Amino acid sequence: MRKTARAFALVLLALLTSTVLGISSAFVAAFALGATTALIVPGTGTPNANNVTDYMENARSRYLAPFTTCTDASCTLDGINYPASFYPLGFIGNWCPGFKCDTWNKSVGTGVQNLDSALRNLLDNTTDDVVIFGYSQGGAVVSDELGNLGDLTPEQRARIQAVTIGNAFNPDGGIFTRLGFLPTIPFLNITFGPKMPTNTGIPITSIGFQYDPVMYAPTFWGNPLTMLNALAAFDSVHGYYLTPNGNGPTDPIAYGYPDAQLQTILAGPCPGPNCRVDANGNKYYMIPAKSLPIVNAVMAAVPAPLQPVAKPVADLVSPVLKVLIDLGYDFSGDPGKERWLSPLPFNPIQNWPAVGVKLVAATVQGIQAFVKDLGGLAPNLAPAVQAPVTPAPLSTLAAAKTTETVEPTDKKQLTTKLTAVKDNDTDTVAQQSTDEPEKTSAASEETPATKPESTADEKKSDEDKTDAKKTDDKKTDDKKTEKAERADKKTEKADKKKAAKSEKKTEADKSDAGKAAA
Repeated sequence: MRKTARAFALVLLALLTSTVLGISSAFVAAFALGATTALIVPGTGTPNANNVTDYMENARSRYLAPFTTCTDASCTLDGINYPASFYPLGFIGNWCPGFKCDTWNKSVGTGVQNLDSALRNLLDNTTDDVVIFGYSQGGAVVSDELGNLGDLTPEQRARIQAVTIGNAFNPDGGIFTRLGFLPTIPFLNITFGPKMPTNTGIPITSIGFQYDPVMYAPTFWGNPLTMLNALAAFDSVHGYYLTPNGNGPTDPIAYGYPDAQLQTILAGPCPGPNCRVDANGNKYYMIPAKSLPIVNAVMAAVPAPLQPVAKPVADLVSPVLKVLIDLGYDFSGDPGKERWLSPLPFNPIQNWPAVGVKLVAATVQGIQAFVKDLGGLAPNLAPAVQAPVTPAPLSTLAAAKTTETVEPTDKKQLTTKLTAVKDNDTDTVAQQSTDEPEKTSAASEETPATKPESTADEKKSDEDKTDAKKTDDKKTDDKKTEKAERADKKTEKADKKKAAKSEKKTEADKSDAGKAAA
């Protein structure tokens, strides 16, 4: 009995121990998964991201979750406060309220200090993985901070990941690296560069929308179409990576991308059609434009009543315009290498036959879009008027046959009148008149029994034609009758003359006979 009880106790203890270990493992795993902190450095005009609704949440769900361990359920978000200003651009949003703010270099410098302090505190006092995230000017802060981490141990570096969006210091395309040949401007306190370092051993993912001039500025600045389009994109694209949020509750994301479609693009292959990889394995995503910012700007200026008319024209020119605008860009090299701007309008040694093929294809595409738009334009412009109900119109052939079938009755009447004249000419006319109804009757037999009804105008026209023909036939018959009567009178006159001559001859014969008897 004791042995049985002891065995039962051992089994119960083993089950309890395994349960406790399982629960402990689950807690440890959950803690490990949740041990990621994202340090969010906002863009110009947003000094405190912690107070802006959905700002950091959108950064996490859209741009951090696909590439890092910072997912919606496992990541702590910590905004890095700094001036986020740009003197003297007080006319742009909240960039420099009242034209009293810090210069670019001072603002970025403050951001770097605050980010470095928060990062080193996490590395020294926790075991958390850390994601440093920067948007626009915040990307410049992250870029400069990456250059300050040369003293970290390999273990500390392995805990860090970097993600930037709309980064002004992007190596191939950042607006400040395109201008990297310029010296520091003392009055404005602006330094153009250096580019984001890519060889620190910390993996970097950079994301930007196509045509955003802060992240992907043109390569060839001599192309006026390219520059105008980039200027329009600064207004309609660059500020819309994290919208809608507390700064713009009703603003859509750039180009109207839904989150699901954006995630599909960012989940695509890299390298791939929307992603390049530099020599150090860092990734650079370009989210394709759905439309041209310059065309969007023009369409936004068109009054709403004229939008249906303007849209076909916009769709007609957009494909060719895109080919010409894209001549101002060249992303064929290593995306991790700095590339300054060129004053040329395009690359003179590119594949020009391929450009010609693109222009032809774009022309066809524009024409097809134009024709398609015109198909939907008429219903939008035409007033809703109910069409009058009218009988089906007769064809020309049917109208002609209808006219012919009216004639026989009238001609038979004419034949009856003409047969009373007993003369050779009259008989001939009567015979011809009798033959014509027979031909008309044949035509009548060929005409279908069921005919469409004529309209009022056609019926009146047919009646006029019939009356005119009757009049002409009557005149012709009257002339022929008159001719026959003249012939009869002539014959009668000849007969009278012949009779008078015979009587005169008879009297002469009688006179000669009397003389002979005497």
